[in-house]
Amino acid sequence: MIEETSITLQELANVAAIFGAISIFLTLIFVVIELRKTFEQFRHIREIHLHDVQNQFFLFWSTPENADLVLDGRKNFAKLTEREQYRFESYVEMRIRFLVYGFNIVDEKNRTGQIARLQHFFNDSGVMTCYRKMDSEQRIPLLWSKVIEDALIENI
Repeated sequence: MIEETSITLQELANVAAIFGAISIFLTLIFVVIELRKTFEQFRHIREIHLHDVQNQFFLFWSTPENADLVLDGRKNFAKLTEREQYRFESYVEMRIRFLVYGFNIVDEKNRTGQIARLQHFFNDSGVMTCYRKMDSEQRIPLLWSKVIEDALIENI
């Protein structure tokens, strides 16, 4: 005689609960994967925007009048008029922002290029004078000055 096996309602509910738990788990994995993709896309968009802002910045400071101010300020910040010093300080602050921000988007082992760029920028005596003045007036955030000072003493 053949025995009939029947699934009770409780067993069916248990199987459904297992499938429900598995589907929830798989959904969570999918959500995590999609969030990671979204964050990666956001990082790329942020970098593209930064490059656009940097391009606009360099185009602005490359116009003849502004380029003359940058060249004069790099040579001797103290000889600039008060108005020129103000404009040159704005230029230096924005360059520092870009350079320090670069440390946030490159990993530890690839910072040699950023350090070299910082060292090159601060190699001009006028830039260094301007930076020291702004730093002494506490207009440079501590985090920025730490990155700058560390880069200036770094031997590459």
